[in-house]
Amino acid sequence: MIWLIVAAGAVLVVAIAFVSVGAAVGRLETETAPAVYRLAEAVEYVADHLPDEVTARISYDDVRRVLGWHLDWFASVGLATSHGQELGDPAVAVDDMAVADTEAATDAVVARSLSDGGPDPVDVVCILEAQLAYLDEIGALSAGEPPAV
Repeated sequence: MIWLIVAAGAVLVVAIAFVSVGAAVGRLETETAPAVYRLAEAVEYVADHLPDEVTARISYDDVRRVLGWHLDWFASVGLATSHGQELGDPAVAVDDMAVADTEAATDAVVARSLSDGGPDPVDVVCILEAQLAYLDEIGALSAGEPPAV
């Protein structure tokens, strides 16, 4: 009789475990994994995807600096959050997704490059295009082609 109770208990525990794991897997299936931005990887990716004419004029430090300015712009417009913004802002919330105006980002980064003695504006635009391709590759952008800079 005791064996029957132990067996019924074991079956009950296994059934509860299967239901719990199944529910967790089902919930995680619909969630998107967060995109993780790593500056060192971004610098490598961008440098490897720049035209030869650009790489002849700039260094890794220039790429890192421009990417840092781009990230500063993202932070300044509150791109990390989707709350408290209105239409017309450089970054706005649309259906719980943050949407950035890439032209505004490019203008801001080019202006900063000009004021801080950074790379030529054409080089900055090439770096930002490669940056958007990197963001798309890591899943930080919506599906499809990266927006034009």
